[in-house]
Amino acid sequence: MKAGVQTYDGTGVMTIMIGLDIPGRGALNLEVAVFDYNGTLAVDGQMLGPVAEGIRRLVEEYGLEVHILTSDTFGTVNQQCRELPVTIQVLRSKEHTAEKAAYLERFGERQVVAVGNGSNDEDMLKRAALGVVIIGGEGCSSRALTAADVAVNRVEDALGLLLNPKRLVATLRR
Repeated sequence: MKAGVQTYDGTGVMTIMIGLDIPGRGALNLEVAVFDYNGTLAVDGQMLGPVAEGIRRLVEEYGLEVHILTSDTFGTVNQQCRELPVTIQVLRSKEHTAEKAAYLERFGERQVVAVGNGSNDEDMLKRAALGVVIIGGEGCSSRALTAADVAVNRVEDALGLLLNPKRLVATLRR
């Protein structure tokens, strides 16, 4: 276990999460990761190279519960993620911004990291305990950028922050 914290849920099951104490911000105990798909984990419906390994490591090393939200514009998300330990939610409403933000409510008091790049990620990034925006090849909306706690250039950088959590302390301390 790296910078993780061990906790026990009501059933006595141990959970490993990303747990940090950030000076000037307080405790950050991430248990759930919610990712936008296109523009964040994938470009034109095709998952970017290092994503699968990074997601596997988040699950195996930290026990994070990983969710992927998408409108599945290219119809590829299930095929691209078929071997990953993730939950996929294809968005159904016409109001994706609200649907993505509402999705986070299912986790109750559990702390969530949300990662995205588009305007429809704005409220999800605001609502999350930690919002990470990817600028990337597709760019990012200014609304998502101002809603996020951290901005990175590539998904590899976002995964790197989560897999090496002390980097978050260096970025977020006040």
